Amino acid sequence: MREILGYGEDALTLWALKEKLPVFLKLLKDTSRPGECQIFFRPSFGRRGGEKSSQFGEFDFIVLSQKCLYLGESKWDRSSEKIINNELQLREEQVIRHQLFKFYVREWVSGNYTSWTQFENDAKPRLAETGLRKPIAPTGSLLASNLETVLRIVKEYFGDVPEIKNVLLFLHKGMPKNELPQKVDNDFEVTALDYAQESVDNYIRIMV
Repeated sequence: MREILGYGEDALTLWALKEKLPVFLKLLKDTSRPGECQIFFRPSFGRRGGEKSSQFGEFDFIVLSQKCLYLGESKWDRSSEKIINNELQLREEQVIRHQLFKFYVREWVSGNYTSWTQFENDAKPRLAETGLRKPIAPTGSLLASNLETVLRIVKEYFGDVPEIKNVLLFLHKGMPKNELPQKVDNDFEVTALDYAQESVDNYIRIMV
């Protein structure tokens, strides 16, 4: 085993997924075996935003458990987002990312698609009906390729449309419990992990 020291939100997220997955699942009341879970770390779906762009950013993580599909945003105690009355406010584009990816999962997994072109043609009018003002990832784009890869893995893992939950993972260094976020301004479940005992000053230990 080798120790890597990492700094910041991304390193803390990787540490949480690698070292604390059993704790993460327990906090979510998920009895799945950690070794049976499939994890995506910072899957990218493009960086350009706006209503005219099909790109919708990066999740900090996606966890496929035996019980549920978790779409995750990570924040740490130095994030710019404010906690007011134990409620953390996410940006609008972060909320839209979760809504849009849920649509992709449900449409892809419930169908029997052999090509992205077929999916794009079928899903385009249904996306318009949701009120989400974003175009479907166009056939031949890198975004479509990335999405298809992730969606095929999701379908292979679950077989049917899974339960999908939004999760906020809050990483902190010894914050008092009464100061931790208890809720987010939408349908997110909140989990909090304390990294104080496994940090070196402002860095986190990750064993690889």
